[in-house]
Order: sequence, then C-alpha cells, then structure tokens
Amino acid sequence: MTEQIVSSNLDSWRSRNKSRLLLVIATLYWMGLYTYPSLFTPYLENVGATLTQAGVILGGYGFTQMFLRLPLGLWSDYLQKKKIFVIAGLASALISALGLISTRDIFLIFIFRALAGVAAAFWVQISALYMNYNADRATEAVSHVSFVNSGAIIISTFVGGQVIAHFGYQSGFGLGAVFSAIGFALCFLLPPDKGAVKGEVHPDSQPVLQGLKLSLSDKGLVWGSIFAAISQFLSYSSAQGFVPQYATNHGASASQVSIMVTISTIARIIAIILVSRVLLRYFRTKQILVSSMLLNAILLLLLPLAKSYAALLIIMFGLGLCSASQMTYFMDAATSHIPSERRSTALGFYQAFYGIGMVAGPAVTGAVADVSSLPWAFFGAGIVGLLAVVLMIRKLPDRTAIEAELT
Repeated sequence: MTEQIVSSNLDSWRSRNKSRLLLVIATLYWMGLYTYPSLFTPYLENVGATLTQAGVILGGYGFTQMFLRLPLGLWSDYLQKKKIFVIAGLASALISALGLISTRDIFLIFIFRALAGVAAAFWVQISALYMNYNADRATEAVSHVSFVNSGAIIISTFVGGQVIAHFGYQSGFGLGAVFSAIGFALCFLLPPDKGAVKGEVHPDSQPVLQGLKLSLSDKGLVWGSIFAAISQFLSYSSAQGFVPQYATNHGASASQVSIMVTISTIARIIAIILVSRVLLRYFRTKQILVSSMLLNAILLLLLPLAKSYAALLIIMFGLGLCSASQMTYFMDAATSHIPSERRSTALGFYQAFYGIGMVAGPAVTGAVADVSSLPWAFFGAGIVGLLAVVLMIRKLPDRTAIEAELT
C-alpha cells in the first residue's frame, strides 16, 4: 500500500513538473555539448592535427546532423514517441564527452566529435516534446526552448573556456560529461509518452515522398535553404571554426578566446531582438538578409587585418550579429509561406540542407589554410560571401513575391 502511494505521488509530481524538468534537461543537454567547442581548434593543433584534419573533424559535427535530422524527425513522428529520443540525445552527448577525455588519436577524436553531432540532431525531438507538453501555449513554448538554447550555450561557452584555461582541455570535456550525465539521469523522471490511439490515423501522416516532392518544387524553400547553407559555411569557417585558432596564434589566452566566443554568442541574441523588434518595422526580410550577408563578407575580408584582441572582439561580435539574423530569417523566407501540412517536411529539408555548410565550411577552410594560411582562407570565405550577396539579390524571393505566385 505504501509503495502504491509513493508511486502515485511520484507520477503526480512528474506530471505537474514535466515542463520545468524538460527545460532543465534541455539546459544540461546544451551545456554538455558546448563546454569545449570555443577552444576545440587550438586543442586539435595541440594533439597534432593539421588544419585540414581539424576542418574535417569540425565538419563531422555538422555531417551527422545533416544526415540524421530529417530521418529522426520522420521516425519519431511515425512512432509518436519523443522521450526515448531525448534519452538517446543525452546518452550520445555523454559518450561523446567521455570519448574525447579518453583519447588523443585523431581518428577517434573525429568519431567522438561526430557523435556530438548525433546528440545535437536530437534537439528537434526535445523541442517537440516540450511543445507537446505546452500545446495550449505553443508560441510561448518556442520562446522558452530558444531561450534555453541560447542561454545554456552562453553559460557553458564561458564557464567551459575558463575551466579549460585553468585546468586543461580534459577538464573541459569532463565538465561536459558531468552536465550530460546529470541530464541523462533526469530524463528517466519524465512521464511516459502518450502515444497515438491504436488504429488512429495521425493527421500529419501524409505520404512523406509526396510532401517532399512538393516542397522541393518551392523556390522560396530551395533558395532559402541554399543561402542558409552558405551562411553556415561562413560561420563554421570563421567564428565557429578557425577564428579561435587565429586568435591563439596572435597571442590570445584560452580565457580570452572563451570570452571572445561568448561575446559572439551574446551578439546572436541581440541580433534576433534587434531584427524582430526594430528592423522588420522598416525593411523587408530580403533587404535585411542581403545587408547582413554583405556585412558578413566585409568582416571576413577584414579579419586577416585584425591583429589585436580588441579588433578580434569587434569582428566576432559582428559575425555573431550576422549569423543569427541570417539563420533566423532564412528559415522564415524558406518555410513561412508553406502550408502547415507540409511544413514539418520543409523544415526537415531546410535543416538537413544547411548542414552541408556546417560540413563544407571548416573542411574547405582547413584545407585552404594548410595550403596557404588562415588569413587567405578567411579572405576566400569573404569572397564566397560577396558572391552570395549577388546571387541573393537575383534569386532570393521576397515573401510578397512568393505569396503572389501562390495566389
């Protein structure tokens, strides 16, 4: 009898606190993944990786996401279960961090970093589960998960960088493992999934290939996804790729690099607020995106001239502004006009496609830097940005133009 009362009380507590608990788990999930990336390129040099190898390892994080996001989304929708995917995401993050602690072998580092990308691919299911918990407050739920994502990355980037600066790289991986382990344990306190009733046809179970075919014929989705991939190419070539290494080469300490990357992350939040609250009142989305890509290209062209820590801080802040405004509103340009019954498929395609940039950016930049130097690699990325501006002016449709075609 006592056991039944305890079990009933536990089930009641889990049901009442599931949203708060999942937010805590989501926070630990991102903190487990972001305690060390700000100093990962200097670490790779420390263990003997060439810049080409470093680029491939960095690209591995995006490579697994690129291939897994869409199938994982389709699989979880088919099963009508999310909790098991949340557990799998935290488990992947934990194994990745433990693996990085245990080895200095270049190939194994690539495998365990790619496993971190596997963990990151489960973010869609974590977000979806939280929105399921708050179905009557969907807009508020989206803002909650976005805040958790940004806040956790800022905190873990700064704290992880300081830990690495004072105690070494292995301590940064260890801290990530601790966060992931706590999050993994808390997952088992989440209530069981409420699956679809047996025999019930889910309203979103339209033929996947038909929805994908219709989505691929949409110019806004295709070009929005292409430009998002270019944006990620530029970001993972620089701020999220080799700028930390460049700063280290110019005398920046591990602590200074972590502060620099943290400031870039804070700039991303500022950009989202600035664009949504101010710029969209006066400019169209396409104008904002073209201007942001142009600024991004200019900053990359100026990066080889930046020798002081102060100059690098300013450029990293600017790159953070550009990246956030681009990724937020390329998604808007790509998917906002698509009918709700096809939007999940469109979002899956969009997220999978921009993963190409996450892979190609560091891989190409590392290879170019090995052949010439990092400054020349940044200059090349800047040229790619300028070409993207020209292409955007010609090919990225305005929302009004897309809606006119649909009508």
